[in-house]
Amino acid sequence: MIAHFGLRAVIGKGGMADKTLAGCQQYGAVYLHAIGGAGTLVAACVQEVVTVYQKDEFGVPEAFWVIRVRDFPAVVTMDIHGASLHAEVRAKSQAELAELIAA
Repeated sequence: MIAHFGLRAVIGKGGMADKTLAGCQQYGAVYLHAIGGAGTLVAACVQEVVTVYQKDEFGVPEAFWVIRVRDFPAVVTMDIHGASLHAEVRAKSQAELAELIAA
């Protein structure tokens, strides 16, 4: 999808798999982690809806929205350099869990 639509950012609230991280690196995109349950806050930052793709096929929530935003409350958690905050947190959590189980 990143290549097909020329995406520069993918917005979600749960992270994506390794293929998305590879796509971010290859095509110069980022994954933005938005705050779950804060739809009103996020919507208030949208300045313009440029266009919407696949709305009829996927429905409004899952469609591809091209938007212009200002002061958007999101954190870059996957970047063009291959860094993934999701992978870092997962690895740290697994290491701490292993320590707790071993104790």
